Amino acid sequence: MALSTVLLLAAVWGVVWALFLQYHPWGQWLAVRRTWLTVVAGVGVDLALLATVLDLATWLTVAGVIAASSIGIIARSIANERREDI
Repeated sequence: MALSTVLLLAAVWGVVWALFLQYHPWGQWLAVRRTWLTVVAGVGVDLALLATVLDLATWLTVAGVIAASSIGIIARSIANERREDI
């Protein structure tokens, strides 16, 4: 897929995701109560788009760095959610 197409898809995705989080009741709940999950979804789509323009080794490097750096904040967020839900 051409880079320009991927960039256009990324821009459209970002706008649609933002509108969903802003105006849909479930999106609003996610944005307020499960922000980390909205970030995981957003980055996941970005990684899927990147897979169409990067070679496998480069994509695995990028995905690995993002995954490794996400572990701490996801663990923190889940721990905080568990405390709030009790």
